[in-house]
Amino acid sequence: MSKQLMARPHDERGMTTAEYALGTIAVIALVAAVIAYLGGDAFDRQIVAVFNEITQWILSFVGK
Repeated sequence: MSKQLMARPHDERGMTTAEYALGTIAVIALVAAVIAYLGGDAFDRQIVAVFNEITQWILSFVGK
């Protein structure tokens, strides 16, 4: 009997760092939308500002 080398399937368990980042942003956006719906206008502006800062920070890595 000859032994044949077989490629093992790529293990895709878990998420990569980029997937964690996108998942985190999605959760933050959802929470911000709920809070904005329930909260006042000033709080809404703060959430948008924080979200924009996070987005710009992440995009600064992608643009390199």
